[in-house]
Amino acid sequence: MANEVTINFNGRNYIATYNRDSGYYELELQAPETGGIIDANIKFIDLLDKTYERDKAIQVLAREKIRILTNKTFMWIFNGDDFTVKDIIELANYEIDIDEETNAKTILKVLKNTTAKADDFVAIKKDNEVIYWGIIEDIQNESGRQLYEYTIKYLTNFFDQEVELKDEQIIRTNGVEDFIAKTIKDNFITNEDAFLNKQFLDVIVGSHTKINKCVDNVENGIYNLHTWMTNCTQNYNIVYKISIVNKKLRITIKKEEIQKELIDVFAHNISNYTEVFETNIVAKVKVLTKEEGSYTLYLLSNRTTTTNMKDNNRAKGKTKIIYTEKMEDAPQEALDVIKQNTYNHMISFNLIDRYLKVGTPIAIKTKNSIILDTYISAIKITKSRMYEYICGNMRIGLIDKIKKERR
Repeated sequence: MANEVTINFNGRNYIATYNRDSGYYELELQAPETGGIIDANIKFIDLLDKTYERDKAIQVLAREKIRILTNKTFMWIFNGDDFTVKDIIELANYEIDIDEETNAKTILKVLKNTTAKADDFVAIKKDNEVIYWGIIEDIQNESGRQLYEYTIKYLTNFFDQEVELKDEQIIRTNGVEDFIAKTIKDNFITNEDAFLNKQFLDVIVGSHTKINKCVDNVENGIYNLHTWMTNCTQNYNIVYKISIVNKKLRITIKKEEIQKELIDVFAHNISNYTEVFETNIVAKVKVLTKEEGSYTLYLLSNRTTTTNMKDNNRAKGKTKIIYTEKMEDAPQEALDVIKQNTYNHMISFNLIDRYLKVGTPIAIKTKNSIILDTYISAIKITKSRMYEYICGNMRIGLIDKIKKERR
């Protein structure tokens, strides 16, 4: 029997009380307003004052919001020059692909002639909720037929443009979000070439993530803004929320830690479940610089890192050599590689009547009753009630890798 049991749950500490009748330590936890998977840190001290500690994932269920289902889907078309509404079209059959990692395109076939053109914006609403924001890349019509084929990319492709590298220090002093916001404003809203400005754009910074890093896709002082924005999403959880506020297209840039969702292969309405495994562990990263020598980072078996080559706790794995211009960027570059250690464990499944946004972290209980952490990296949406999901590479530690190999 322990002397004291302390539990930290959702940022609050609780002291458990021993129940002599049941023989257990008991307490009541205050549930958060939103559901999801929340880790509880449990510490207990035995009669010899020895401390033990463990983490336990707790699933919190939340009352589902009432949604009015109309089973209708509409595409709103906005003028790419002034953001006025051009047309509203009901979509009969459609297949929407949301996958920024592969920059997937959505193809829509419409039985209506509109004034839409390339670079116009679209918002697709299903059951009165916007499920997709895009920008038109191309519209094709064969031989004067009534069928028009729209090729659409996700809206952040609007920033698929080479820009000059300026004010890079903002990443360190203010945050990644501030740097991206200033770059968008300088090039798309307050450009000295006023003819190119989009006055209907409104950029808001929702958080400030300071990192010791330079923009990594620069060549001769020029880089692609959309590529950098996507890199920040994958590496630092920077998201771009799109909405309409005061007749302007608002883009809110923020770091978002989305509440984890639990998916049980047996308990949910899942079909077409597939998974593929591939082990890939990088245990040593050597960073070469232009003129300042090299920097090496090593992975330890407890999932921490060190620069000490002779550390007895080093983990075994692959070696990767990368390059960066400045030595000051080398520690962050090396750490980013270590963080990408994965099982290339690609899971895909179909789920009925449950919409999860791209980037949503999930704990998925597989058919082998193993719970793995991953995230939604791509979605396919059609007129049916079925959503098709693909999960990205799952970040997994060395300890988990060893356990899998033993099994």
